Amino acid sequence: MPKKITKKTNVRRASAGRAPKKSPRILVVSEPKRKMIGPMRAIANFWRKYFDFMGRSTRSEFWFGILFVILINWFIAWLVTRLMWPGIIASLVSAVVFVPMLTLFVRRFRDAKISVWLYIIPTLLIYVIPMVRGALWAKLIALNYVSSGMLIYSLFFIADLIFNIVVGCLPSKR
Repeated sequence: MPKKITKKTNVRRASAGRAPKKSPRILVVSEPKRKMIGPMRAIANFWRKYFDFMGRSTRSEFWFGILFVILINWFIAWLVTRLMWPGIIASLVSAVVFVPMLTLFVRRFRDAKISVWLYIIPTLLIYVIPMVRGALWAKLIALNYVSSGMLIYSLFFIADLIFNIVVGCLPSKR
């Protein structure tokens, strides 16, 4: 919201032959708006700010970065179906994109004035729980069985996804 600053001027009373009384001048001072950046600049920032956890990301920079990662994943999925070693390629791409995605989310949370820990802790849980329970869950899935732990994990994953989408849509708060 723009700030209004009133500037008082020395005004004499209107009399016969003098100019009428002037009203005080109002100067409107607003903070400079951050421009929406285009997709190419957002992708360049995605790679340039690889380890930048302290900066901020605008909504356009965040969503173009997300779109870029989705397109990379779709391309890799298409490529993997035509090659012999799909697991290796997908794992390499995930490893390369993990850190910039983490920093992008941290910067976006910081820009929206939301605690970064509300992103980091659920994300760690989403990655750690399958590592701990993965072998058991794989056996259960092979038997066409879904445990209550798998159901709770899935609901937690969906809730975290929705929360991250909402934060991505929040306006910047400077």
